[in-house]
Amino acid sequence: MKNIFCKGILVIVLMNPIFCGIDVYIQAIKTGQRIDVGISKFVTKDVKLTKVASDIQQVVKNDLLFTRLFNVIEPGWQYLPNKIVSERWQKYGIDVVICAEITQEGGKYILEGIMYDIANIEKIYQEKFVGNDIRYVSHLFSDHIVRVFTGEYGIATTQIVFVNDMTGNKEIYKIDYDGYNLQQLTNNKSINIYPRVSPDGKKIVYTSYCDRNPDLYIMDSDGKNQQPLSVTQGLNVTANWSPDATQLILTMTKAKHAPNLYIFDINTKTTKRLTFGGQVDISGYFSPNGREIVFVSNRSGLPQLYIASVDGSNVRRLPTSEYSSSPVWSPKGDKIAFTMRTDKGLFDIFLYDIAKGDYYRLTYSEGSNESPFFSPDGRFIVFVSNRNHRWELYTMFIDGSNQRRITELKGNSFTPCWAPRRI
Repeated sequence: MKNIFCKGILVIVLMNPIFCGIDVYIQAIKTGQRIDVGISKFVTKDVKLTKVASDIQQVVKNDLLFTRLFNVIEPGWQYLPNKIVSERWQKYGIDVVICAEITQEGGKYILEGIMYDIANIEKIYQEKFVGNDIRYVSHLFSDHIVRVFTGEYGIATTQIVFVNDMTGNKEIYKIDYDGYNLQQLTNNKSINIYPRVSPDGKKIVYTSYCDRNPDLYIMDSDGKNQQPLSVTQGLNVTANWSPDATQLILTMTKAKHAPNLYIFDINTKTTKRLTFGGQVDISGYFSPNGREIVFVSNRSGLPQLYIASVDGSNVRRLPTSEYSSSPVWSPKGDKIAFTMRTDKGLFDIFLYDIAKGDYYRLTYSEGSNESPFFSPDGRFIVFVSNRNHRWELYTMFIDGSNQRRITELKGNSFTPCWAPRRI
């Protein structure tokens, strides 16, 4: 299969002056290569599904644009795998065309996706996707398209779990990565904070004040089976999962000690203390290989970032300068995102490059920007910002570009977690 790449610098939505009616969408990008793909008109033999087919096509297009991997071209008509049609599509600069046919059976939508290499008029991919939710079926197809080109699934089926106070209480919600399908998971009319999804996507741990103490709870990813996990008097906060989902690292104040880091065993419900002393150690986060942790400590006088071995030894400070918080390790293991106070007294998001031993800034004082969390593929970051005078969910590319609000919600949103892709 022949791939032709192009570089983009601007966001463009244009009409080709030569081929009237063709829409070209080039994603925002500073540098890099993009694959030119065409999207055929998605078709159906059932007139009742005409709008469904159009809606699915729109979702797939948006998913592919979000990845920043593709330039998407839509001639607006159906591709047919023959020489005459293929030559016409090649004139648009298209290398690969994405096609789909939509049917329905037993109340479920069936999307049969096909991709063709236009130069050779060769089918390079074909697969069926079945589901009750047309958006989910669309996202599945998008994720598999990304996998064909990159070897890794896309993130279109992922969701973001977060806290919001739209009801007057801080409850936990989840929403699709593109801002659709908002669902409320807790409804205890209390304070629920810091949700974190397990590596397999099946469980969520969080801290709740529903019993008047900041206790650690666990629930299924759909909000069912909410149960206390750690109810030690005092703090049970900022819990994060180990890569194998057998342990949590959290901050506790056992026996009236200062807040320190502990390892909590999910199976035995036992804890092991990692840090000692009168300082505050909080916000521990495992490296992807499970051998190290990054955390926040005020042992130097100001909250700063530290890395240590998973047993608490070999502690070393990262070269941050101002008040720092909320560190999260990239799934690829090469970077750590965190929040740091700037000279204007606001907070912005920074990225520490482990190999280079240095950090750089991603947001620039458009209000405060806090609580970063990586997408499962490590290419994007979700965060909260009050740049519009209330805390809202945003995403951006790993270099800080293409910052955009996920959706407009009532109330304020806090501490987002990007969940693994659904299968």
